[in-house]
Amino acid sequence: MSRFRILLTALALTIGFCAIASAVAEMTALERTAFPADAAKIRSPWAGDVPSLLATFSPFRSELESNHALITALQAIESGRQKSATVRSAEHADALGRVRQTLSISPYNPELWLALALLQAQRDPHDPVVVEALKMTYFTAPNDARLMPVRLDIAGRFDALAIPDVKDLVRNDVQLIMTRRPELKPAIVSAYRRASDLGKTFFQDAVQSIDPSFVPTLRR
Repeated sequence: MSRFRILLTALALTIGFCAIASAVAEMTALERTAFPADAAKIRSPWAGDVPSLLATFSPFRSELESNHALITALQAIESGRQKSATVRSAEHADALGRVRQTLSISPYNPELWLALALLQAQRDPHDPVVVEALKMTYFTAPNDARLMPVRLDIAGRFDALAIPDVKDLVRNDVQLIMTRRPELKPAIVSAYRRASDLGKTFFQDAVQSIDPSFVPTLRR
């Protein structure tokens, strides 16, 4: 009987700890952030340190850690354009580790895959991780219009379009924008202007096949 009571007490304490940790993590959580639409102006909505310990301890709050990992990644991406190489390297290492760890628990988060692609591209644009992470954003959210502008930008700048299956995925984004989301057409223009020679050729051909009258807009 005493063993049974001990087990019940241990179970009650465990449940209580999880409940408290979950509540505290919720109260200390940062506001949910969305992935920026303009790849040239990516910045974090949060300037301070991003909490991680309480969200990690809370087993039912993985969405909190995903949000905090995304904010950390956006901070590192932004700092990559502003700070010294030493500081940038340290921030990138921390952000990469946090994003990878969170993806190992929550692999269906397309925003984190996109953040991973951008982080790795800043470190080494030729790393295969850039393309693999980009592909994962398509597999996890193929028609998510929020992510299309940055996906187009990454694909055009880092020559992911040399890979046939990525080329097909990006072409689908272009087609959806041109036919169903005309308000996102400026994203195609922006991606074209920042793209490599390979990327420029792709965007021009893709637009030409859908709406030839829009091609001159790319070149302005």
